[in-house]
Amino acid sequence: MVALGSTLIDTAKFGSNDVTAFYLGSNEAWTAGEPAELIKPTSIANSGGSATLGTNGQVTFSGVTSLSLNECFTADFDNYVMTFNAKASANEYIRFRMRSSGTDDSGSNYTHQYLLAGSTTIAGARSTGASNGTIGIFGGNASPSANTFYIYGPALAQPTASRGVSMSTVSTIRIDDFASTHSLSTSYDGITFFPDANNITGSVAVYGVRS
Repeated sequence: MVALGSTLIDTAKFGSNDVTAFYLGSNEAWTAGEPAELIKPTSIANSGGSATLGTNGQVTFSGVTSLSLNECFTADFDNYVMTFNAKASANEYIRFRMRSSGTDDSGSNYTHQYLLAGSTTIAGARSTGASNGTIGIFGGNASPSANTFYIYGPALAQPTASRGVSMSTVSTIRIDDFASTHSLSTSYDGITFFPDANNITGSVAVYGVRS
């Protein structure tokens, strides 16, 4: 989109095929291909509370004890980002399981590493042979926690890696960083997430990231 009387001053290539043109004297930018695409799951399933799949793909949920997103990972993208804006009924770690054709993998195939930074305190922990990975932690305060969850190659027939970063309101403000691996060389099309206990309320969106 070009504003009348503006002059093309530069072009830049982002990623593989994304070209953006910027115009002098205008706030407009034309983009041929966005670096990420909002993905709409084909369906969702929840335990407890309620959950709604929006027309744009965003999922909102209230008081759920688990939420599954079906067929949100495909061969169209290798890597994905999930964004959460949510809170828990009490401070809770949020776990995940890889999912295929409506069935979760709950085997002892997950490893996760944890790093916490709160005020001047730095702490860490590790778990192996677990039945789930970790997305992050949601605070039980009135303010929701922001979480970004990166998942690498879920639809590929190879081990899956992920990283979740939480800016939570557990104790005023702190940062929690979680790395997880899933050891099976299996293609997955969905994911289930759930708190250790209690319930969670908020929203989540899944984005496919272009190579």
